[in-house]
Amino acid sequence: MKLFKVLGFASLLAAMIAFAAQASAFTSGGWEGQANHDEDGTFRDCTMTADYANGITLAFIISRDFGWGLVLANDKWNLQVGSEEVVTLAVDKLAPIHGIAKVVDAHGILVPLENADPVVEAMRHGHSLAVVTPAGEVSFKLSGTRDAIAALASCVSENLAAEKAGSIEAKAPKDSEDSGNKLFTPSEAAAFASDLLASAGITNYEMEDPQETPMPSFDVVWKYANGIVAALVGYKDMGAADLDEAANEVMVDDAKNCKGTFASGKKISEPSQTVSVKRLYTSCRSTGKSVEIHYTLVETGSGHLILIAHLNLGEATGDVANADSAFLHGAVLRSFK
Repeated sequence: MKLFKVLGFASLLAAMIAFAAQASAFTSGGWEGQANHDEDGTFRDCTMTADYANGITLAFIISRDFGWGLVLANDKWNLQVGSEEVVTLAVDKLAPIHGIAKVVDAHGILVPLENADPVVEAMRHGHSLAVVTPAGEVSFKLSGTRDAIAALASCVSENLAAEKAGSIEAKAPKDSEDSGNKLFTPSEAAAFASDLLASAGITNYEMEDPQETPMPSFDVVWKYANGIVAALVGYKDMGAADLDEAANEVMVDDAKNCKGTFASGKKISEPSQTVSVKRLYTSCRSTGKSVEIHYTLVETGSGHLILIAHLNLGEATGDVANADSAFLHGAVLRSFK
């Protein structure tokens, strides 16, 4: 039986990937990209743009359905919205390709493309792009386009995966029966964490509302001045739990939710006479973003299970791998009853 599934604990890595994807922008070469969402928060598309000295902005767009498009915009244009124009695209000295541009704004046109379109493939490796319209010809130097297009496609994949992961995280409390297993009420969890931090001699932190963070599975969340985020959740009457099996479960679930380079492992846990401790970590890196999580599982002498997580979302400056070390001394471990 999977312990954390029974408790309704959704993958923390999945939640943090969702958070990072929704909040992130990316830069590749001379291109600046971002994910775009509808007013209700639904992921819509990813775009990347480059501004040129001729006053024209060149952009690529990939929709959530993986529809590709090339956009040209200029504030000086005054086009008839809804009309169409024949355009010719030429990359380097390759044969020109004809297409239809749609006027989607008074200042911009959209040229629909396919992922396997010869133009897309040519621009991945090309050095210059010429666009011929009835109004004339404009040329652009292509710099770092191959990596930028790859980053743009990853943006769409990651946001779709994040949307799915976020949906799973949002449903987890409703689909579980964890309310009867929770060790703390919200106020009790805050008090326990404050006492724990005080026992460890830690004062430079700020408490956060778990419901306003991407970690609703946790009882209490705090953030250190060095950017490391920490969270704690407790479950009662878990004396029969196998910590080693629980650690394996966390690593397997996090691995399933990483679409980039994944790493995980178990860490040295010093023996204690009062509690059982299991330490592990997982990390996921892709397209310039990273999530690194270090878990500390503590089974108390009373048979309760307390999970502490320390996270580096790519901006923390502290030693996240040993952020739990202050809690693992004998005097502090005795706080886990």
